[in-house]
Amino acid sequence: MKFKFLNYFSIFLIQAMVLGQNNKIESLDQRKFIAWEVHHMPYHILVEDAIVDFNDLNRNSTKVDTFKTLKPDEQLIIVQNKANDTQIHEIWYGDGLLFTIITRDLVDWVLSQDIQKALIEKDQYLNTPSETVFFESEGERLLSNYSSKLSLWQQYNFYVSHENMYLRSNILQYAVNFSYGNTLIGLPGTLFGGTAVGVATRNSEIGLRFPAAFNISPIGALDDPKYISSNYLGLYSKVNINNMFSTTADFHAQMGFSFFPYSDDAAVTDTTFFKQQKIDPEYQYVNIVDMYALFAASFDAPIKLPRISKVTLSPGLHYLKIAHRTWQESAETLLNRTFYLDDNGSKETFMNDSDNSKYLGLYTRVDLISDLGRRPAFFDNYDFLDFIQIDKAPFFELSFQFISDLSLIRTFTINLRDELSLSMTHYKANENIKGSWTPKSNLFIGFKYTSNL
Repeated sequence: MKFKFLNYFSIFLIQAMVLGQNNKIESLDQRKFIAWEVHHMPYHILVEDAIVDFNDLNRNSTKVDTFKTLKPDEQLIIVQNKANDTQIHEIWYGDGLLFTIITRDLVDWVLSQDIQKALIEKDQYLNTPSETVFFESEGERLLSNYSSKLSLWQQYNFYVSHENMYLRSNILQYAVNFSYGNTLIGLPGTLFGGTAVGVATRNSEIGLRFPAAFNISPIGALDDPKYISSNYLGLYSKVNINNMFSTTADFHAQMGFSFFPYSDDAAVTDTTFFKQQKIDPEYQYVNIVDMYALFAASFDAPIKLPRISKVTLSPGLHYLKIAHRTWQESAETLLNRTFYLDDNGSKETFMNDSDNSKYLGLYTRVDLISDLGRRPAFFDNYDFLDFIQIDKAPFFELSFQFISDLSLIRTFTINLRDELSLSMTHYKANENIKGSWTPKSNLFIGFKYTSNL
């Protein structure tokens, strides 16, 4: 037992030394190689089984080392020499930070020619280009896991936050996403006007918008019957295109709309109608998310800032249409509403539906993250701050999102642990928005917990 333990310990030290060399020395030249990550599970299983068979065959060999088992939820990256389209140059697999590398001289021992041929024909299965093998350090690989906030596929297979809950299968390449807010389109919390439930892949998501809205922010709920109604079903979809045109920029798009009955031809033009028809205050000002759309690209900006390890810019276009209605309960119908009451309670009239219900503007988002695994040094002087322990996460994250003619949203996030963070978000609506369907400003507290189940 003692010698067996020493043997395992020796293997561990050798593997650690190899991994350290790989992180610093074995990065590849992007001019000479291409790499892609395998997402199609049957092909992933082919390599899993091949590694197991290789290990079983050489378990008692003194000349050949065995490899770490490839797990179903680990990344599998195929590397090919551009000068040789018939052989696999290397195989990388791991958790996104630490990788086991099967080098060229051992690839033929592990994979048969038939399996190599099937993997090389990457047009036949689901895959995405990978930059991981070209990074020169462990830090760059870890940093790459912090992709754009608009990305659909998450690093962890489970997380819950003040705006959504995400569950990803370790076997199937699908995830389920529950969203009860959408800050990315300028509608956080109950301003989203419903709860979205969808099925996501690495590059797409589609689902339903359900007539139920709730806010689980511990402080600063956005609940108000004058804001957004959550009484109607809808649909939504999202699309990601990674490494668009081989520029390392990603394209993001999302659209959604609600189903609600046609409005009666009659229009409510003043508050006397409310009194005459005895309209309940809850139904006097009904605002519905008719449609929203966002088209944006995200890329890492070559900007150097003190204590900031990464700056991501996401410019694009944004569209939102809000339907302003009154619900006449006695007739069970929606009526067009052409006015609203301002803060002083005086009557104001919309100029026209087009100017005051449709918002088309520029979308700008900036995300900054601090150095990974590093908290402020002065924290060490206070014992009560020892609960803040980070290893792979940044201590803080900052985001600024501006949608012209709609809102400005600023968020400051502190990671207490690699898997737990708290955030503070300030929402400020554009001063020219009419209709009182959104708060002028709001401050709310959020959270996020991540885990690999």
